Amino acid sequence: MIKSTIKISVLASVAAMVVASCGSADPKSPGKVYMPDMAYSRAWETYSESPIKTPEGYNMSARKPVEGTIPRGWVPEDQSIRTNQAFLMSYMAKNHFTHNPDKWQEEYDKAAASIKDPLAYTKENLDAGKALYATHCQVCHGEKGNGDGQLVVLPDGSDGPYTAVPPAYSKRLPEIKDGNIFYSVSYGKGMMGPYGNQLNVQDRWKVIHYIKSLAGIKGDASATAVVATDSATTAKK
Repeated sequence: MIKSTIKISVLASVAAMVVASCGSADPKSPGKVYMPDMAYSRAWETYSESPIKTPEGYNMSARKPVEGTIPRGWVPEDQSIRTNQAFLMSYMAKNHFTHNPDKWQEEYDKAAASIKDPLAYTKENLDAGKALYATHCQVCHGEKGNGDGQLVVLPDGSDGPYTAVPPAYSKRLPEIKDGNIFYSVSYGKGMMGPYGNQLNVQDRWKVIHYIKSLAGIKGDASATAVVATDSATTAKK
């Protein structure tokens, strides 16, 4: 008898809790929250205003990084990279340029002189570059790098929605250096947007290796060492 009474009391309590939760004045209210600190973040919303302002009066909660710094882990814990000046310059390029649109040509020229290709020219890197190119670049630059991607030229031969026709790699790349290409891929050039956020440093260089192969260039772009074989054959080597 006592056990039955206890069971009935428990069931009645549960039923009362269910009815109470369903009968909330606010139909969107979740009712009692077991751990409110987990359910409702106390953190600032990314673009909300903060009561603490910078000396310049900037009060957005998402602050710009301190000038001259790089994120923790930005440079890999790999001594072959950390002791390679060319690699380090690629990873820390953002600290050497202002990225001021008004100084684009000045910084573009500076990149030509200061940024060098640190990546080994191998089949593996070339194959990886080809795959990345197909994902990020081919839509505008075309399969062979002739500036006839599907956004530029439609299948019927008519003009596509992208009106800025990219120059063919075979005509453009022999005239510039690796640093120019890296800067353009990283921070954009003309109508092309930046890919520094989509591709890490090594992936950018892999793509550069592949587009140089499409232009018939092997190795350092500044040397313009033209490969005698067809560019498509070069990409498969």
